[in-house]
Amino acid sequence: MANTAELEGVKEIEQIIGGMGMAIQGLEANPSKFKSDRLFFEAVKAYYERLHRANLAGEPIADSGLFVPVEVYRAMDIPYFLAEYHSILLTGMIGEGIFRFMDIAESYGLSNEICSPHRVAIGLAKSGMIPRPSFAVSTATSCDQTLKLYENLANVYGIPAFLVDSPYGSSERDLAYARTQVKKLIAFLEEQTGKKLDLDRLREVIAISKQCYDYWEKICDLRKSVPCPIGSRDSIKDFGVLVTSAGTPQGLRYFQDRYQEIKARVDQKLGAIPNERHRVAWLYVLPLFDLSIADWMEQEFEAVLVVDTMSYASDIVLDPSDPIDYLAKKPLKSGFIKLTYGDGGVTGFSKMMAQQIRDYRADVAMMLAHWSCRQYCATAKMLRDDVTQEAGVPFLIVDGDLLDSRVVSGAQMRNKISEFFKTLGK
Repeated sequence: MANTAELEGVKEIEQIIGGMGMAIQGLEANPSKFKSDRLFFEAVKAYYERLHRANLAGEPIADSGLFVPVEVYRAMDIPYFLAEYHSILLTGMIGEGIFRFMDIAESYGLSNEICSPHRVAIGLAKSGMIPRPSFAVSTATSCDQTLKLYENLANVYGIPAFLVDSPYGSSERDLAYARTQVKKLIAFLEEQTGKKLDLDRLREVIAISKQCYDYWEKICDLRKSVPCPIGSRDSIKDFGVLVTSAGTPQGLRYFQDRYQEIKARVDQKLGAIPNERHRVAWLYVLPLFDLSIADWMEQEFEAVLVVDTMSYASDIVLDPSDPIDYLAKKPLKSGFIKLTYGDGGVTGFSKMMAQQIRDYRADVAMMLAHWSCRQYCATAKMLRDDVTQEAGVPFLIVDGDLLDSRVVSGAQMRNKISEFFKTLGK
């Protein structure tokens, strides 16, 4: 075991694990509406515990993008660190303390217009506050800034990097190319770790992963119910478990229990709030520095987010009988990837958003124009015009940033949302 005084990120990861443990204890003492909330913290805690053990033991660690098919890591017993997810999680824990790491990244040379989770990730790396990785892996999805993040992390640490050149489309030609990329990823991981992939073990992991995704898709469908059975923030937990724990028993238990609890609420016609007045389709992601905005919308305007782009399962069919094909298709199961960057470009995305609004019976559409997100901000007006015409619902663009409240504060966002609801006149 390495000298912990010389290791990076030991104390910081221990604090994360401790925070998860405290959350679990709190839910045991005072259970929430959903018992599966505790399983969320247990799953994410187990992910960080595995990472922590690897750091202490000097095992190779992958610095990984969110949309790399993590099942291959699980099958090869490779611990992985999700730089973007960690940045988001940490923001929820330390609030404005996160600005420090953005500033460090900017002093390193990153523009303040770079995506805030990416600036935080670089700032944490430069501060020695996360486990030192042995190699980096990213995907061509979700955005160009993601590519540059992992290039920068590789430069900071002086480590090799691999790009899974995942296509944006889902044609057979696209998927054939994606399968070649999965094979190259496996070869890269074998070279970096000295481990050989056991296909039988991969099939075991994928079998569990498939069940996780099946339950997640069912949960997404349950949100179509009137009234919507879960609140605006609940779906964010699902994404966290998918990226940290897909293919694990902890992840499967979470999704099994989550589905059963939500299904029971639908059967009993129980909504997230007593009187559902508005059903909101939220395009892109909530402002993650202030998720209480969602609670405020429920309380102030009886408005529930029934669907959002990040927590939406696409129509891609995952077949576990072919492990390579499964891994190639899996990133496209995320609506965030398949709908935003996939077939049909902006026009196709607009049509799919309009269809979502109809399927989920939303009467309002909103979009966070995350100011450093080139593709969303560049298409915001086109999306608003097209979706309004296709679906016939009012559409609000909310300016802001995912993590940096200095761009637009939570109070400013609330003011804009409040004025919007006043114009609806109902």
